[in-house]
Amino acid sequence: MRLRKYLPYLIGVSILAVILAVYFLKSKPIPQQPPVVTSPAEKPASISRGKIAPDFSLKTLKGNTVNLSDFKGKVIIIDFWATWCPPCRAEIPHFVSLYEKYRDEGFQMLGVVLDENKASIEDFAKEYKINYPLLIPDEKILKDYGPIIYIPTTFLISSDGRIYKRYIGYQDKSVIEEDLRTLLKKKISK
Repeated sequence: MRLRKYLPYLIGVSILAVILAVYFLKSKPIPQQPPVVTSPAEKPASISRGKIAPDFSLKTLKGNTVNLSDFKGKVIIIDFWATWCPPCRAEIPHFVSLYEKYRDEGFQMLGVVLDENKASIEDFAKEYKINYPLLIPDEKILKDYGPIIYIPTTFLISSDGRIYKRYIGYQDKSVIEEDLRTLLKKKISK
């Protein structure tokens, strides 16, 4: 008899559970742009640890030209990212902080933004107080450093211009900072 008293509540909770299950099973992940890849006919560049980082010449959001070779002798991070990417958004404050802390010790941070909407990139840069150059990619950099399938993809380049490490996906600030400090110490000891 007591069960009859609670039957409408049980039915209601069951219906709610089914609705929520259907919603979550049918819901799509955060809308993302298709991955950036080279065409299947092209063989991806062999970019690996110890190889010389390919030079590039890219435009900043303000239209200035930046070459990788402009930073010869510096430790460099090149971060491929997009404003719509949650892990990328989580890493940006780390890079802002690291650049602020180590820029005077021979460190250069570069962001390669995979978005196409310049206005949204500029708004994002203001909101996140990005203090380093943001570059617009061309096919050459995407081929030379790619294929860039997952973002963020980040390259750490030693002061002698060689790839030290490639990180795929979100990395905690402490991981990147430890590697960065290792390279900066090597730079100083030379």
